[in-house]
Formats: sequence, C-alpha cells, structure tokens
Amino acid sequence: MYNKELFDFICNGNIEKSLYNTCIFLIENSKIEVLEDTLIYSCSYISTFITIYNIVKFNNVIESTINIINSDNINVTEYLVLITKMCILCDIHNKHPTTKTGTIPIPQLRQKIFNIFDNDIKLNPAGISKFNSIIPPSDSDIYALTLKIITSFINVFKIIESTNNNNEIYSLSILFRDSFDYIIRKKYVIQTQFCLSEHDPIYFLWGFVNCLFTENFILNYYKLFIINNATNNKTIKNQRIGLIHACAVSIIYNYKRDIASSWTSNEIIIITKIKDIAMNLFSQIKKEIFIDDDKPEIKERDKTKPKIDGLTYLYEYIPKINTNLEPYNEAFEDEYKTIIK
Repeated sequence: MYNKELFDFICNGNIEKSLYNTCIFLIENSKIEVLEDTLIYSCSYISTFITIYNIVKFNNVIESTINIINSDNINVTEYLVLITKMCILCDIHNKHPTTKTGTIPIPQLRQKIFNIFDNDIKLNPAGISKFNSIIPPSDSDIYALTLKIITSFINVFKIIESTNNNNEIYSLSILFRDSFDYIIRKKYVIQTQFCLSEHDPIYFLWGFVNCLFTENFILNYYKLFIINNATNNKTIKNQRIGLIHACAVSIIYNYKRDIASSWTSNEIIIITKIKDIAMNLFSQIKKEIFIDDDKPEIKERDKTKPKIDGLTYLYEYIPKINTNLEPYNEAFEDEYKTIIK
C-alpha cells in the first residue's frame, strides 16, 4: 500500500513537501513499509515516461531504491537524496512531457509498433535452447507468437548496433518500450518455466530479459518488481508494471551508452545541498513535533518561510509543516529499523 499524498508530491516535483512527508515516515518508523511501497510505485510511474537520455539517472535511482529497502537500517540522508532525485526526474518530465506508456489506445499502439514484428527471422536450435525457459510447448497456440516476439526483439538489437544516429536510437528505444507495453496490454496467456505460477505476459518479458542480460542495471528492474511481494499479489504487481518499460529503455542504452548523460551540474548542486542538510532537516522536523501526555499534537511553524519550487535552489531551506499528518510515536528506535546518518 503506497501513500498517495507523498506519491503526488514526488510526481509534481515538489521537493519541499516530498522531503517533509518522507521525514514524517522516517520519524514514525512503524509505517516504513508504506514508504517503501511508495518509493517503488514512484519508480514505476517514472518508468512510464523516462527516456534513454535520462536513463542513467534513473538506473541510479533504481539501484538506490533497492539498497534502501534491503537495508536493516534507516539512512536518513540516503532517503532524502533518493526522494530529491525522483523529484528532479519528475520535474524534467513535467517541463518537457513525453507520451507515457499505457496511454496510447491499443489499435494505434499496434500500428505504431507493427514494423518491429514484420520479419521472417527464424530461431535456430541453439537459439530455441537459449530461450527454453520462456518458450511454451511446441503444441501451444501461442508457440509461434513467442518465437516471433523473440526474433523481432533480437532484430531490434542488431539494428541498434548498426546505427550511431541519436535520433534513430531514441526512436528505437521508444518503439522497443512500446512493444513491451503492447504485449502486456494484449494480455496474451503465455506459460513459461521462468514463472510457472503466472501466465501473465509480463513474466514472459521478464524471462526474455533474464535469458539475455547479466548487467545489474538491467536486472535491478526485476529485482525491484518482485521485492516485498513474495506471493505475487496482483494489486502490487499491477502497480509495478511500469518498471519493465524503463527496463526496455535501459536495454537499448546497454547497446549505445554514449547517448545518455548523468546528473547535470545544476542537479548535482541540488542533490549535494540536500545531502548536506539532510540530518539537520530531519532533526528540525522532529523538534517541531511534540507529544503531550494526554493528546499528541503537531506544532505548526511559521508559514512565511520560502519553499522550493521545482528545481529552484535555495540555500536557506526549511520545509512547511503539514498539520494534516499524523503525529509520530516517540517510542520507536528500539522497536523498528535503526536510524543512522
């Protein structure tokens, strides 16, 4: 279960409110699982629009999210830096929007990606053996289709390897991503050894990725997709579908790494500033919240303080307090994750 308020703040690129709400979660600690689910859901959302030009930044976000969730401790600085990076990526999209996956009607989407599957390439026995874990039995109605998908994707990789035109690489990354979107939304029933308990086509695609790639920045998307969801809960799975779309973009980046750039100098300034003030910020918010013997209350601070707007860099930064947030329970440090710097 994710927190809609924090998710919306991140999507809007609102650094100030995102950091404040994150600090509240860290102070409470008992709801850390909700915060983790919100981080994953935010990653899934960003995955629907991230482009190959910014995929290096997002690969960094995915890796940090996995490390934070897997840690036995709460590193306040790492949390706040991660949230800041998510806000930066959302701010970039909000100012320069691109079409998100899942928004193009299926008939138009089919027309868009049709040429990718318009080939007569065949898999030789060695190729079939390589993808044995995701190819259904030969007598399956879907057998020929799965071979067509695999050979078509391999052909895309060959085309990518043969071009150095950035516009073509970008276009192919979008088509490859949209092909994943189409296959998932068509809801093909594909039985695979990769995930015997599921026939959802997304597991066929995750299996395809697993058959061909060993790079951590690619495989991390699947790691995040399954983290904290050992039972394959359908609701949680559906909230994380976006991750495979960014994975598709990351695969294309793997062939042409020069096209993407890491954090810009202005973005590094913001990230470094948050890193420098993180613990002071956390401590200040903690001081603003107090518990009365009879009734917990939240202390409201001066609302005249300036706020961060998008990626505006402020040297004097104190977040607004949200009086609608629940107070924290002071007795938490020995019961849950340990907070560290």
